[in-house]
Amino acid sequence: MQRALERFGVPEENLKAARKWAEKQNIEIFQCYVPTRKEVAKLSPKKITKILVNWMCHSPVEIIPSKSQIIEVRNILLSREDADTLSNVITMCNYYIAND
Repeated sequence: MQRALERFGVPEENLKAARKWAEKQNIEIFQCYVPTRKEVAKLSPKKITKILVNWMCHSPVEIIPSKSQIIEVRNILLSREDADTLSNVITMCNYYIAND
């Protein structure tokens, strides 16, 4: 359960199911990675932006983030010292939250 909490509540079973589904589809567009809270707080702007865009836009149904998960992500991003360099992904989070 602790690992799921680190990854914004996404259970390990969902991650495994998403990877299994994506492998069967043999489509590279689907991404099956959910970042940890620590990664959102610490990774370079370029790396975390890529991970978050993939999670929000290219996830199999088993791991599509909820509004509450993206609110958590946005709040972590806003608390970073380099939040000004993350304005594009923060704006994307705001649109996701607003369903735009």
